[in-house]
Amino acid sequence: MRSLLGVEQWLLKKEQYFLVDVRSPGEFRAASIPGAVNIPLFTDEERAAVGTVYCQEGADLAKKVGLTFVAPKLPWLVETILSSASNREIVLYCWRGGMRSNSVADVLETLGYPAWRLAGGYKAFRRLVVRYLANYSFRVPVFVLNGLTGVGKTMIIRELIRLGVPALDLEAMAGHRGSVFGGVGLGAPHSQKDFEALLFLELRRYQGSSYLVVEGEGKRIGPIVLPDFLFAAMKQGPHILLEAILDVRVARILAEYQATSTEQAEELAAAVLSLRGRLGDEKCADLAEKICSGRYAEAAIALCRDYYDCFYKDSRRATGQYLSVVDVDDLDQGVQRIMMILAKYRHSS
Repeated sequence: MRSLLGVEQWLLKKEQYFLVDVRSPGEFRAASIPGAVNIPLFTDEERAAVGTVYCQEGADLAKKVGLTFVAPKLPWLVETILSSASNREIVLYCWRGGMRSNSVADVLETLGYPAWRLAGGYKAFRRLVVRYLANYSFRVPVFVLNGLTGVGKTMIIRELIRLGVPALDLEAMAGHRGSVFGGVGLGAPHSQKDFEALLFLELRRYQGSSYLVVEGEGKRIGPIVLPDFLFAAMKQGPHILLEAILDVRVARILAEYQATSTEQAEELAAAVLSLRGRLGDEKCADLAEKICSGRYAEAAIALCRDYYDCFYKDSRRATGQYLSVVDVDDLDQGVQRIMMILAKYRHSS
């Protein structure tokens, strides 16, 4: 019979495990272990009901109430876990690795399907993340890609990662692009805890690298706050300036943001209207009308010229403070140029 699997043990070979979060959907949305699949023992309402009985009537009656909720769904629960595992070893967790994960493990074991329980549950994983980030400091340089809106920084980061370059896609970790339009089309951003969990895993992944690459960001990416050690390293590291002509930038902005539905167009228009304090009521109303009527290119050009370019140029470094300036009108050529710069650093260090 398999029993407990420590968090560090899971981390060493996490690809071989199928990680199941049996907590309620609300708990899972608030924070989870990256890669876990939520197959809940209770709905949010059922969990609340069991908790109320526990507080008012005690543990024994709460268990009986919980059983009435769980019993009808056991066949579905077991089938969903087994069909999703794809021959990987099953690891179950709840909040503290207690009653919920243990009860599911017991059912699987009884049916002849061995399963691990993650020792300490989500709480143990979260403690490890907090401790790791609290003690982390960069011992290698962090290269920062800067450039005007639409230049393609995030696209380049993702291409560098695909090519095996040690780079952090902070916007993907945040589930937000960082601007007033940052959440359009992406749904709810990640929680701070989920961002920190993803950052923890990426820092571990690249712990033997001689450098890291990130996109230039402020202290916040939407609702996410960057850890002080990361933000300080980004300010101190070598900065590379990416440049592209306005037409190229607008084309990339349209590819990223152009509305595919009325709801998304309304979301873009609402984001524009939130800029009244900087652009004024008349300008924002005109931009919103352009978006709602499908004139996205006109709106993108105006936003670049009247808002983003002005905002960025006020905060950018002097050209002489950049390690290099790279033309990225052609994205592939720009990526190759950046990789040459990084290779030159690696060979000279």
